[in-house]
Amino acid sequence: MGKMQRDKGARAERELFALLSDELGTIVQRNLVQTRDSGADSLSIPGFAIEVKRHETPFRQAWWDQVNATRHQNGFAPCKGLAPCKGFAPGKGGLTPLLFYRQSRHPWTAVFDLADFLPNVDADSLCHTNLSTICQLIREELPYVWQKEKSA
Repeated sequence: MGKMQRDKGARAERELFALLSDELGTIVQRNLVQTRDSGADSLSIPGFAIEVKRHETPFRQAWWDQVNATRHQNGFAPCKGLAPCKGFAPGKGGLTPLLFYRQSRHPWTAVFDLADFLPNVDADSLCHTNLSTICQLIREELPYVWQKEKSA
């Protein structure tokens, strides 16, 4: 990847994380060791692994596969439906992958697996939504995530 592509990606991450920080009322930061460890672009929202793509091509399955793989790194296991584990399962990982992508002159789009938020939904039920809707879902999950962290 060339320097221009890396710079574009870093700008996109900073832009999105500023928007998420404003919407969620918490600081969302870049994962600066991601290139070395091939991890998510941000892990600063508890229970979530975030991948950011700034590309002129619409959604690509390979992008989802990349962020979805973070749930399996270091022994993380899929969290089938957040009702029992609410996005964070100590000892099992349970990081919920979120993909954000944006084309020029278009708003940010979030992609997530509906099975991570609703039990009884088949895995790989990908949903595409806008920034405010995904932030609402995250805000609803965070109290459960923080509660799980405190009890772990």
